[in-house]
Formats: sequence, structure tokens, C-alpha cells
Amino acid sequence: MDDAKPQRWAPPEGEALVAHNLKVLRTTARLSQEDMAERMRRLGFKMHQTQIAKIENGTRGISFDEALGLAKALHVPAGHFMLEAVAGPDDPHWELQEAGFDIQKAEQEHQVAQDLADAAKARLEAAEARYDEIAERLGVEPDPGGFTFYPAPNSPEDPLRSEPGTDG
Repeated sequence: MDDAKPQRWAPPEGEALVAHNLKVLRTTARLSQEDMAERMRRLGFKMHQTQIAKIENGTRGISFDEALGLAKALHVPAGHFMLEAVAGPDDPHWELQEAGFDIQKAEQEHQVAQDLADAAKARLEAAEARYDEIAERLGVEPDPGGFTFYPAPNSPEDPLRSEPGTDG
């Protein structure tokens, strides 16, 4: 008879923790090891896909600077990346964690959209102020029903356009 209690998953520490988080976060972000190596190269690290694989399987150590770079490449806070284990696919909290990541991504997208909307509104207000300033300088009343645009000279819509074959 086996009286052994089921072993609970214990989060890794140190380099093993970073390796665990790297693999889980990379796969969650749907990045290949080559994608990860490319992100690290853009950050100034000389890194190849095989080095990412070795870090993830624990056969290559990493420096503190590399750990910071990996966190930055994954867009996660370095403190969390190096101190707290994220749930892996075999962890019961995996699905909840994935939903949390989706919320974070949606919040970021919403913020970008809000920033774009705010910038567009500022450009609109600046354009309206410029229009009003020019109308005032020219001594004309701005059209409250909308903007009046005049046709380009000699365009088909120009009422002063001379028709071919006429003197004008």
C-alpha cells in the first residue's frame, strides 16, 4: 500500500524559474524560439534559436542582463518574470491565466485606440480653429451648416470655366 501524498507542483527558482517562465510565456504569445531569438537580437543580445532552446531546457545558464532582456522581449515586468512562476499547461490555473493575458492584451489595444481617438479629436479641433481663424481674417461668416468648398479654377465644376470653342 502506498501512503505517499500526491506531490504538489513547486515553482522553480533562479534560472529554472526564468527558463520555465520563458517557455510558458513564449508559447502563450505564440512565438517560436527563433522569434524569441530575433527579439533578443533586436535588443542587442547575440542570441540564436538554439540558445533559447537550451535556456528553456536548463542546459544553458543566463546572465542577469539576459533575464532582463527576455522579460523586455516578452513585454512582461522583469520582477514578475524573475520572481513568480506563471502557470504552465498542466497547472489548473492555466486557463484562468490565459484569460487574464487576454484581458491585458485587450486593455492595451483599448488604450491604443483611445490614444488614437484623442489624437484625432485634437487634430479636428485644431483644423476647426484654423478654419475659423481664416474665415475671421477674410471677414466671412463660417457656414454653420457645413463647409463651403469652391471648385478649382477651370475644373468642370467651375461656373466661370470657358467651354471649348467659345471665347472666354
